[in-house]
Amino acid sequence: LVEGRSIDHTTISEFRRKNADALKDLFVQIAMIAREMGCLPLQTLAFDGTRIRSNNRKSGTRTPKALREMKKALAVKFDELETKAKALDELDEERFGDASAHMLAEELSDVTRRQQRVEAAIEQLEQIEQSAQTVPKRLPTTDPESRIMPNKEGGYAPNYTPTATVDGDSGLVVSANVLGRINEDSELISAIEDVQEKFVLDAPPAEVLADGLMATGENLDACQQRGIELYSPIKNQNDGDNPAIREDPTQPVASEDRDRLPIKTATRNKKKYTQLDKRAFVYDEARDCYWCPEGKQLPYKNTTTEKRRGGQRIRRRYQAVSEDCQSCPLLSLCVQGNAKSRMINREQHESLREAHAKKMSTDEAQKKYARRLHPSERPFAVIKHKFGVRQFLLRGLTKVRQEWDWLVTAFNLDRIMGMITSGAGPPPA
Repeated sequence: LVEGRSIDHTTISEFRRKNADALKDLFVQIAMIAREMGCLPLQTLAFDGTRIRSNNRKSGTRTPKALREMKKALAVKFDELETKAKALDELDEERFGDASAHMLAEELSDVTRRQQRVEAAIEQLEQIEQSAQTVPKRLPTTDPESRIMPNKEGGYAPNYTPTATVDGDSGLVVSANVLGRINEDSELISAIEDVQEKFVLDAPPAEVLADGLMATGENLDACQQRGIELYSPIKNQNDGDNPAIREDPTQPVASEDRDRLPIKTATRNKKKYTQLDKRAFVYDEARDCYWCPEGKQLPYKNTTTEKRRGGQRIRRRYQAVSEDCQSCPLLSLCVQGNAKSRMINREQHESLREAHAKKMSTDEAQKKYARRLHPSERPFAVIKHKFGVRQFLLRGLTKVRQEWDWLVTAFNLDRIMGMITSGAGPPPA
């Protein structure tokens, strides 16, 4: 490509910036070569994300209020310096000298750069406010599209969240993205669809392996609609020792088993309290009600709807009869505050989560999920440790995504060459 010439870093950087579309095509071509070799079956995908520092120093952040105050202060400072500069031009150069003019010009230029950065950060802040998203407590000033997130090594700093969708058999990255937020759970389905589109598949890959963050009701619902088997750990998937799970939920839990009922610790009005967990109640789908540990019914009461992350959260509410609760031996552990009876909420995807938890408790599902670790973590390990990338060089989400595309493309080349050299990977199709 370079015909033996020494290329300076500016030329390489410009080449990288100007060829973003060609790079995406190159990424797919390299993966297609692996597919022709029979090393990319695309039957099982592993999805994960990581953190990489943005090109913004750790201390270079401000609160929304401080940003707006800084904008006003810089405007005042700019006006002062501009007034001095005009006055200096009008005075005799022999009296003040060129050095003062040079220093003033540098200070004025510095204030202008700081103004541009603050204005960019405020523009990003206003976009967040208009989109009804949660406004961050602090915004980076150098790269305002990054966010303050926990570092993988500990502590907090401005970061991005790169994601990688990996073929579970070959370990090759088949889809990649960078997010300007902490959680990547809402990216799972779009990543799967991206793989299906890139490789012109008639149907999405049959299996997807992902960490517990991905086992949301929305993802479970979307995977079910697409015929995808998701293997992802979920809370309370090992509920075999729960005495509330009994053959006849209309009968009370044995008195000697009450101490083993699931409980939770929560905070209300800055005070901690202990309460019977929702898992101590059994849902009866046929009767559309819950049964409490004492075998009393919690019938359906009403439905509530609220906005949640661009969608709707629908909750059916079930409430016990107050007379049943007031005479219950578990009253003090079950009903809190001024309430007269216990209420249980059931979200629209609750049945999917329950079925998923049951599936993930099986040995077969555990063996499937165990395959996730190496292929999903390898790209991040190689890019960070072998390539030495701990911080992005570019700024802004668009440019950072280009940089990540280059990195995962380099990883795939490295992986394919390693597979050819060692003879590893799936046998030719």
